[in-house]
Amino acid sequence: MPILNKWEYNGAACGIWKVTETAGELRSLLTERSVSDDFSEYKSASRQLEYLAVRVLLLDMLGRECRISHYDSGKPYLQDYDTKISISHTKGYVAVIIHPYKEVGIDIEYHSDRVKKIVSRFIGVEEMILIEEKLRSVSSEEERDRLTLNMYLLFWSAKETMFKMMDASEVDFISHLHVSSVSLSGTPVSYSSFDGSMSASESRTAKAMKMDMEFRVLEDFVCTYSCLD
Repeated sequence: MPILNKWEYNGAACGIWKVTETAGELRSLLTERSVSDDFSEYKSASRQLEYLAVRVLLLDMLGRECRISHYDSGKPYLQDYDTKISISHTKGYVAVIIHPYKEVGIDIEYHSDRVKKIVSRFIGVEEMILIEEKLRSVSSEEERDRLTLNMYLLFWSAKETMFKMMDASEVDFISHLHVSSVSLSGTPVSYSSFDGSMSASESRTAKAMKMDMEFRVLEDFVCTYSCLD
């Protein structure tokens, strides 16, 4: 499995891997220490690959195998390692972020025009204004289309990351999750590949958490990640 990227963010370790192996090849890299009985419940070949790839990525990041369990809410945790963890996967890629004690979140989304059909479900009026402000400075129609799609994906991914850190139920992506700013790092040569940061907050819980996050946009996917102070 070729590692695509591995980096540190606010004390957290992050990793993205591109999955090119078969399930058998991935399974040969792991022992029963990290592959539990629930693996047999996954009948889909793609889900088996994701399951195994996440555990191989963790092995690379931590230097030893760990067993992943889940709370009733579905939030993952490591049985034998005292750390916070968030996991995401999309077509051909898996992503993980871990921190010794801070709450973390990560999401990765494969490029797809399908997000355009559900924009009204997760982007509010003020957030759409933020997107339109970014588009004004782009003169090329092709680049505007590319940036529009990437911004939609980024907002969806950002809210998925926020949702994972909240660990709350009945969260509405428009009324409870709010992106207040988006900053790109410099002026990208092409809007198919760039990075930057976002400021966000949630109004679903009594904590009313504020969340700063960073993002990476590459040819195949967008990825957002955050670590609460």
